[in-house]
Amino acid sequence: MMKQSQEIIVARIIAASKDIVACEKAMVTLKDIYRTSMRQYFREHGDPGIDGGRLSPHKPKYAGVIKHTDPYFIALLKKKRELHNARRRHSRATQALIKYQMEKEADHV
Repeated sequence: MMKQSQEIIVARIIAASKDIVACEKAMVTLKDIYRTSMRQYFREHGDPGIDGGRLSPHKPKYAGVIKHTDPYFIALLKKKRELHNARRRHSRATQALIKYQMEKEADHV
């Protein structure tokens, strides 16, 4: 594999950082939308009471709210995966930069 220049590695770090910030902002919005849709469902259909703060897909009393909020929950999970991937890209690029700098220092010794 061809070595990347320091400028390219830094550009990768910057791009991943921007993606992280964008995903984190989107996650806040998506969580708000998800919670709002859940509250809306409870206002219209009644609150079945949440056991331990989670909706269990295995309990029939939650079927309606899960069906109602599912598109928002799926969007939230997708964005969470994107955030994870951006953090991984950032970490790998940072590791590449550290390796690059260590090799550069070793060459000058």
